[in-house]
Amino acid sequence: MSTPPVPNTNENTIRAGNLPVRQTATHIFFGYQGPDLEHYMMYCKALLFGDGVVAKKILAAKTPGEAKTLGRQAGSFDQKKWDGACDGVVERGNFLKFSQNPELKDILLGTGTKIIVEASPSDRIWGVGFDAENAEGREEEWGANKLGKALMRVRSTLQG
Repeated sequence: MSTPPVPNTNENTIRAGNLPVRQTATHIFFGYQGPDLEHYMMYCKALLFGDGVVAKKILAAKTPGEAKTLGRQAGSFDQKKWDGACDGVVERGNFLKFSQNPELKDILLGTGTKIIVEASPSDRIWGVGFDAENAEGREEEWGANKLGKALMRVRSTLQG
Protein backbone atom coordinates (compact mmCIF):
# COMPACT_ATOMS: atom_id res chain seq x y z
CA MET A 1 0.00 0.00 0.00
CA SER A 2 1.42 3.38 -0.93
CA THR A 3 1.38 6.27 1.48
CA PRO A 4 -0.41 9.46 0.48
CA PRO A 5 1.59 12.63 -0.07
CA VAL A 6 1.69 14.94 2.92
CA PRO A 7 0.05 18.32 2.21
CA ASN A 8 2.19 21.33 3.04
CA THR A 9 1.22 24.68 4.49
CA ASN A 10 4.15 26.31 2.70
CA GLU A 11 7.58 25.36 1.42
CA ASN A 12 9.25 25.26 4.84
CA THR A 13 6.63 24.07 7.32
CA ILE A 14 4.11 21.28 7.68
CA ARG A 15 1.26 21.06 10.15
CA ALA A 16 1.36 18.21 12.66
CA GLY A 17 -2.34 17.80 11.87
CA ASN A 18 -1.34 16.61 8.40
CA LEU A 19 0.64 13.79 9.99
CA PRO A 20 -0.99 10.73 11.56
CA VAL A 21 -0.19 12.02 15.07
CA ARG A 22 -3.65 11.37 16.48
CA GLN A 23 -4.33 8.37 14.28
CA THR A 24 -4.87 5.15 16.16
CA ALA A 25 -1.88 2.94 15.55
CA THR A 26 -1.07 -0.01 17.74
CA HIS A 27 2.35 0.08 19.32
CA ILE A 28 4.03 -1.73 22.17
CA PHE A 29 5.11 0.16 25.27
CA PHE A 30 6.31 -1.30 28.55
CA GLY A 31 5.22 -4.72 27.31
CA TYR A 32 1.64 -3.56 26.69
CA GLN A 33 -0.06 -3.08 23.35
CA GLY A 34 -1.42 0.45 23.23
CA PRO A 35 -3.78 1.99 20.70
CA ASP A 36 -2.52 5.59 20.59
CA LEU A 37 -0.20 8.22 21.97
CA GLU A 38 -2.76 9.57 24.46
CA HIS A 39 -2.91 6.19 26.23
CA TYR A 40 0.90 6.07 26.33
CA MET A 41 1.24 9.61 27.64
CA MET A 42 -1.39 9.22 30.36
CA TYR A 43 -0.04 5.80 31.37
CA CYS A 44 3.43 7.31 31.81
CA LYS A 45 1.95 10.21 33.74
CA ALA A 46 0.19 7.88 36.18
CA LEU A 47 3.37 5.83 36.67
CA LEU A 48 5.45 8.98 37.19
CA PHE A 49 3.19 9.90 40.10
CA GLY A 50 3.13 6.37 41.52
CA ASP A 51 -0.51 5.67 40.72
CA GLY A 52 -0.59 2.07 39.51
CA VAL A 53 -4.36 1.84 39.94
CA VAL A 54 -5.02 4.70 37.51
CA ALA A 55 -2.29 3.37 35.18
CA LYS A 56 -4.14 0.04 34.87
CA LYS A 57 -7.42 1.84 34.20
CA ILE A 58 -5.73 3.86 31.44
CA LEU A 59 -4.61 0.66 29.71
CA ALA A 60 -8.24 -0.50 29.71
CA ALA A 61 -9.65 2.83 28.50
CA LYS A 62 -11.67 2.50 25.29
CA THR A 63 -10.86 5.93 23.83
CA PRO A 64 -8.07 8.53 23.94
CA GLY A 65 -10.49 10.91 25.68
CA GLU A 66 -11.19 8.38 28.41
CA ALA A 67 -7.43 7.81 28.85
CA LYS A 68 -6.91 11.58 29.16
CA THR A 69 -9.67 11.91 31.77
CA LEU A 70 -8.14 9.08 33.78
CA GLY A 71 -4.68 10.63 33.47
CA ARG A 72 -5.99 13.76 35.16
CA GLN A 73 -6.91 11.59 38.15
CA ALA A 74 -3.33 10.45 38.78
CA GLY A 75 -2.58 10.95 42.46
CA SER A 76 0.21 13.14 43.83
CA PHE A 77 0.30 15.24 40.65
CA ASP A 78 3.15 17.75 40.62
CA GLN A 79 3.10 20.19 37.68
CA LYS A 80 6.82 20.95 37.93
CA LYS A 81 7.67 17.25 37.87
CA TRP A 82 5.34 16.66 34.89
CA ASP A 83 6.78 19.66 33.05
CA GLY A 84 10.24 18.11 33.44
CA ALA A 85 9.10 14.75 32.07
CA CYS A 86 6.38 15.42 29.49
CA ASP A 87 8.64 16.36 26.55
CA GLY A 88 10.55 13.09 26.84
CA VAL A 89 7.34 11.11 27.28
CA VAL A 90 5.78 12.58 24.13
CA GLU A 91 8.99 12.15 22.13
CA ARG A 92 9.40 8.52 23.22
CA GLY A 93 5.73 7.75 22.56
CA ASN A 94 5.96 9.19 19.06
CA PHE A 95 9.19 7.28 18.44
CA LEU A 96 7.48 4.03 19.42
CA LYS A 97 4.46 4.82 17.26
CA PHE A 98 6.35 5.84 14.12
CA SER A 99 9.17 3.28 14.41
CA GLN A 100 6.75 0.36 14.87
CA ASN A 101 4.42 1.32 12.01
CA PRO A 102 6.29 1.43 8.66
CA GLU A 103 3.58 3.33 6.77
CA LEU A 104 3.42 6.03 9.43
CA LYS A 105 7.22 6.18 9.53
CA ASP A 106 7.31 6.78 5.77
CA ILE A 107 4.84 9.65 6.14
CA LEU A 108 6.93 11.30 8.87
CA LEU A 109 10.17 10.82 6.94
CA GLY A 110 8.44 12.24 3.88
CA THR A 111 8.38 15.63 5.60
CA GLY A 112 12.12 15.90 4.91
CA THR A 113 13.58 18.84 6.80
CA LYS A 114 10.39 20.88 7.07
CA ILE A 115 9.47 22.53 10.35
CA ILE A 116 6.56 20.61 11.87
CA VAL A 117 4.04 22.73 13.75
CA GLU A 118 0.95 21.97 15.77
CA ALA A 119 -1.30 24.67 14.32
CA SER A 120 -3.68 25.18 17.21
CA PRO A 121 -4.92 28.66 18.12
CA SER A 122 -5.83 27.52 21.62
CA ASP A 123 -2.58 25.74 22.50
CA ARG A 124 0.66 27.66 22.96
CA ILE A 125 2.38 24.82 24.80
CA TRP A 126 2.04 21.81 22.49
CA GLY A 127 1.22 24.05 19.52
CA VAL A 128 2.14 27.45 18.10
CA GLY A 129 -0.97 29.28 19.28
CA PHE A 130 -2.17 30.05 15.76
CA ASP A 131 -4.26 28.25 13.19
CA ALA A 132 -2.54 27.23 9.95
CA GLU A 133 -3.82 30.24 8.04
CA ASN A 134 -2.40 32.74 10.54
CA ALA A 135 0.82 31.07 11.70
CA GLU A 136 3.01 31.79 8.69
CA GLY A 137 5.03 34.97 8.99
CA ARG A 138 4.41 35.20 12.74
CA GLU A 139 7.10 32.78 13.88
CA GLU A 140 8.41 35.26 16.47
CA GLU A 141 5.01 35.09 18.19
CA TRP A 142 4.66 31.29 18.15
CA GLY A 143 4.11 29.30 21.31
CA ALA A 144 6.42 26.48 22.40
CA ASN A 145 5.28 23.98 19.72
CA LYS A 146 6.38 21.05 21.90
CA LEU A 147 4.57 18.49 19.74
CA GLY A 148 6.14 19.75 16.54
CA LYS A 149 9.60 19.77 18.11
CA ALA A 150 9.14 16.23 19.45
CA LEU A 151 8.10 15.03 15.99
CA MET A 152 11.14 16.69 14.41
CA ARG A 153 13.46 14.99 16.93
CA VAL A 154 11.78 11.63 16.22
CA ARG A 155 12.14 12.24 12.48
CA SER A 156 15.83 13.01 12.93
CA THR A 157 16.36 9.83 14.95
CA LEU A 158 14.55 7.72 12.35
CA GLN A 159 16.57 9.29 9.53
CA GLY A 160 19.67 7.89 11.20
